[in-house]
Amino acid sequence: MTENTNWDLDRYFYSWLDDPSLTSDIAQILPLTHAFAEKYSAILPTLSDPEKILTFYHEYDALLSQITRPSYYLFYRSALNTQDTEIQKKQGEVEAIFVEVGNLLLFISQAWKTMGKEKILALAENPILAGIQNDLVRTADMLQYILSEKEEYVLNAKSRPLALANELRDNLAGSYEFTMTIDGEEKKLTEEEVRTYRQHEERSVRKEAYDSLRRTYGTKQNQITLGNIYTSILKNWSSEIQIRGYKNILAQRNIGEQLDDTVVQTLLQEVSSAYPLYHRYLKKKASLLGINDFSIWDVNAPVGKMNTNYNFDEAFDLHLSVMKDFDDEFYEYSLAMRNEGRIDAFPRMGKQSGAFASYRKDAESFVLLNFNGKLRDVSIVSHELGHAIHGHLSQAQEGAVYDSALSLAETASIFSEMLLGAKIKTLISQEEYEAYLDERLSDIFATIFRQVQYVLFEQDVHTRIYDGGELTYKELNLLYREHQKNLYWDAMIFDVDAKDESTWSMIPHIFHTPFYCYSYAFGNILVFSLYNKYKADPNFKENYKNILRAGGSLPPAELLKKYDIDIASKEFYQAGIREVEKLVEAFEKIEG
Repeated sequence: MTENTNWDLDRYFYSWLDDPSLTSDIAQILPLTHAFAEKYSAILPTLSDPEKILTFYHEYDALLSQITRPSYYLFYRSALNTQDTEIQKKQGEVEAIFVEVGNLLLFISQAWKTMGKEKILALAENPILAGIQNDLVRTADMLQYILSEKEEYVLNAKSRPLALANELRDNLAGSYEFTMTIDGEEKKLTEEEVRTYRQHEERSVRKEAYDSLRRTYGTKQNQITLGNIYTSILKNWSSEIQIRGYKNILAQRNIGEQLDDTVVQTLLQEVSSAYPLYHRYLKKKASLLGINDFSIWDVNAPVGKMNTNYNFDEAFDLHLSVMKDFDDEFYEYSLAMRNEGRIDAFPRMGKQSGAFASYRKDAESFVLLNFNGKLRDVSIVSHELGHAIHGHLSQAQEGAVYDSALSLAETASIFSEMLLGAKIKTLISQEEYEAYLDERLSDIFATIFRQVQYVLFEQDVHTRIYDGGELTYKELNLLYREHQKNLYWDAMIFDVDAKDESTWSMIPHIFHTPFYCYSYAFGNILVFSLYNKYKADPNFKENYKNILRAGGSLPPAELLKKYDIDIASKEFYQAGIREVEKLVEAFEKIEG
């Protein structure tokens, strides 16, 4: 049906696991790292010449780019087929090598520690090092959490079992087979296909989709396994913050993101205080659907009727037209992503569920999708390509400050979705727009309110483990239900008893990147501000692009302050929530 809907990994990496180039590159990882360590381990603590510091940074970036190439290739191969044991075996071999790499490079953090905070901050003020200033500042701020070399060696050695725990979760979830009875016929489906049925017009089909997910995730065997995997991750996180001396369970994430604890807590407080807005939306939705016993499987039910389904060509062309209207560079890069084989579009058995964009310094971006033809899938196309564009624009930065903070990582993705939404509104009927408004609100509540609910659940369970407690999967189920009840209150009936609430185990982010989910909420609220500035003044587009180009070269608060955005103020979050309320008010005016 379409062309260029699969990754062309041969073009960018290797032909397969037995490619001699892959074997050679893996064999070179340790020798290259040894050579780098031999060159710098003795002299780095004494370096004071900014030119030599900059050379060190450039050579370190070059080393990482070269030695991580096999890892990226294996990660992409694994995402396409999570059940391939040969890929898993090769990944394990490379991960074992990188434990040794980590040990060889421990001298870097110890060198900074020897150099001391004052000297590092003085270097940060040197004009020659302006391009890496924020990394030097961040390094200086992190010195107090760096342990002795021997202690760091031990922590690095135990990092591999943690990585294996995360892999086990992905491999386990990737092995699941889902069945649904549709029109009297039992069908085997991927997880992504089952999730799509949660938006089906027929209530019985939506219920069957939820039941299908629970039949698999909710078995005693899977819950015991997923519960043990998750509590292992919780315990590792807690032990590390205790060993390193972080002051609270969120501090490790917040310091790494260069966000004050108060900023994150303000976000969580303002959004959770606005939960009644979600209740209003759900109650109106129940009224429009004519459902008196509105349940969890009705949350994503369509209101009205969207007459349009999209094939991938149509979805991608719509995204391109939006980008063309906005900015030629965004358009050209999106087009190149597809033409050059860097989008993998369709679901298949064994493929990783969900969607992601992967990008790094001096390398091409890749986007993974599981496209099913719904309007939400069109939004996901724009969302993930927004990430890829962000990675492209950030190439202007030095490697050390290439990656933006997680709090800014969702900026381009959500902004692209907002541009798409404005375009869609002009292409559909009033009846279809009402259905689209419902879908838009559903996504907003999922990416602001529900993500905050996830983080508050994480805070709860991390704190209990940190305080010396133990949690079984049944206790995780009960705690997750408590946070669900805060979010949904009396607007919805739950489909299972609290003791069987396994939904937490379906959220990959809480396993892979604790507290990542607040970045979605922050990103949505930030984009409301940026988009309103763009609507008021189209010339703001260049400022927006500069925010993306900045990567991690400035702390988020400092970067956004340049464009009159104060993320420390309650008013910033309240203004974003007010934009959501405007959409709810418009939704409430729909006549049933």
